[in-house]
Amino acid sequence: MDFKKFDYIMSLKALFIWGISSAACVFIFAAVMYFLESGYEYSPLFATVSLGVGCFFASWFLGRKIGKKGIVIGLLVGSAVFIVATLITLIVNSGGLSIHSLLRFIIFLLSSMIGAIIGVNQNGNKKYI
Repeated sequence: MDFKKFDYIMSLKALFIWGISSAACVFIFAAVMYFLESGYEYSPLFATVSLGVGCFFASWFLGRKIGKKGIVIGLLVGSAVFIVATLITLIVNSGGLSIHSLLRFIIFLLSSMIGAIIGVNQNGNKKYI
């Protein structure tokens, strides 16, 4: 990524895509929990999956727009979402990091790296990782 030509509008669009896709997943999971009348024991799992889906679509969008370095894009997006989610969790719960934090980190990184690699490879005949 050439940081001299870094496009802030494209980053804001990716942030918007991340927010919309994560919110849509949260809404779907909330509806499922409501209709199945389940408790809140699955909410952390659903929240992690929702943020992972958001990571996938945001990095897919950036991968398509940038057109190269899919793994780097995925690492940056996944790390940024993990840092924000961890800070919000620490503020709200005032707890520490746990093994669940490591699993969240792995889920965010993998989903964003896969999304960015798919996005990069959708651009014509380019075959980059």
